[in-house]
Amino acid sequence: MNNETLVTHSLTGQHYGFSATDLRVVDESGSTAGFKQEMESCIQEVIKSCKLSPRSDYLMVRLVAFNHNMREIHGFKQLVDCDITDYNDCLNPGGSTLLFESAKNAISATAAYGKQLNDADYDVNAIVFIITDGMDNESGNIDAKSVGSELQQTMMDEDLESIMSILIGVGVGHYSQVSGYLDGFKNDAGLSQYVEMKDANENTLAKLAAFISKSVSSQSSSLGTNGPSQTLQF
Repeated sequence: MNNETLVTHSLTGQHYGFSATDLRVVDESGSTAGFKQEMESCIQEVIKSCKLSPRSDYLMVRLVAFNHNMREIHGFKQLVDCDITDYNDCLNPGGSTLLFESAKNAISATAAYGKQLNDADYDVNAIVFIITDGMDNESGNIDAKSVGSELQQTMMDEDLESIMSILIGVGVGHYSQVSGYLDGFKNDAGLSQYVEMKDANENTLAKLAAFISKSVSSQSSSLGTNGPSQTLQF
């Protein structure tokens, strides 16, 4: 596959679709402006680290950013086709937080593309990272349980051998209300793991990049075991 095979797909009952030839969903609401460059560096470090993985030829990435809207920075494409410089100035902080709808799209798009690959006789598993620093205030009727229903349906469909879903709270350690909210989101949606970062700075985001790349490698290596990888400690 290559970029010339990109096709836009719609998703039933959702405003946003996806493009296709592990997935990340990154908050770019106004409150993230103070660590925009560090977040972009984190994305680049993840891509660089994953390129060093023995399984790099088997990895695909989709990157989505969200504030009051959701935008696809790029659709599913092979890791070898991801250029580090493409992520320079890729985030545009501003607006509010469409957390739940973006998370639901991440899961449903992964499931839909997984089905296409499965139908073409590929074995597929997935890992979804949802990175945010705040609470949802834009998703309307879509709530944490709606995200959970999408996740449960994805697992029941069995087009993916396994799917891991990791929620990451960036710079929320000083805000107990936000911390509790995101932990509740993880529980209500049945996500695999909630990781919390007290501060958002160069050092902590570098640590996050290492955690993400190791989690991707672990999940990719579990393909063929009929189950997800073990969650890693942050």
